[in-house]
Amino acid sequence: MSVQGDDWPHSGPQTPGPPASADDPMDGGIGLTAAPTALPSVLARAVAFAAIVVAAVCGGLAGWATGALQCSLDCVGPALGGTVIGALAAAAGVAALAALVLRSMSEWADQASVQLRPRSTPQGRRRAGARTDNKAVRK
Repeated sequence: MSVQGDDWPHSGPQTPGPPASADDPMDGGIGLTAAPTALPSVLARAVAFAAIVVAAVCGGLAGWATGALQCSLDCVGPALGGTVIGALAAAAGVAALAALVLRSMSEWADQASVQLRPRSTPQGRRRAGARTDNKAVRK
């Protein structure tokens, strides 16, 4: 029994998107087009990642200092525990904030694109700079 028959759900005819331009190197010559994405820019994601790493290092240093203050002699346990707990707590907190900031950046970009779209009127699309109150301009 063959799996690739007419009953296979993914073996039906595939309808590609609109043809891409001939000089598009990203489609591999098969006519694929990229869908718009709501992801923040790569720079914004890299900055968020760097902020999480910096927060983990700072939290680890603060935890190490707190753990080292708990001992009067050389003891590794409290200092190591404070380092791990401080790093994890700081990284988790900044990661949550970074996720909220990146999500809000996506929503701001979406709202900006909505505001830039031309609005349609009952008479059709209005011209840029056209009057909307339908009153004649008196000189």
